[in-house]
Amino acid sequence: MSPLTLDQFIKSSSRLSGSIQNYKRVKCFRSEFEQIFGSQEAKNVSNVLYAFICDKKIPRVKSESNIIYIGKTKQSLCRRYLKYAKTFCSKYNWSFFSYILKHYGPVRINYLPIDTKEPLKKAETKLLEDYYELHREYPPKNSQRQ
Repeated sequence: MSPLTLDQFIKSSSRLSGSIQNYKRVKCFRSEFEQIFGSQEAKNVSNVLYAFICDKKIPRVKSESNIIYIGKTKQSLCRRYLKYAKTFCSKYNWSFFSYILKHYGPVRINYLPIDTKEPLKKAETKLLEDYYELHREYPPKNSQRQ
């Protein structure tokens, strides 16, 4: 199997129901976050690549993109994120996401199950490399790659 490109990921990924859109109140933001990651669908999918995607494209060094984070998990999306709802809504994250939500629209979560023959880390690395090739930087919340 050839490595998955960013374009292939976007075209073939599924989207969790709901969106994170409240940028005025952290309590509502957290509630939306918990609703998405607490859903039955989020409990049922594991061994996935996923991306946080907003409606409008954000200017990048080269071009623009609406992807704000690319990740992977062997766990279900629920197990990966639901326990971090409080941390995810911390002052630093809240400041970032409230700005994104206000200026670039709701954030949705796309995911793609990966065949167990393809190592998740390798697939994630390929998506991040593809993103970097297109934009000359990583997605805003993948800044630890710098």
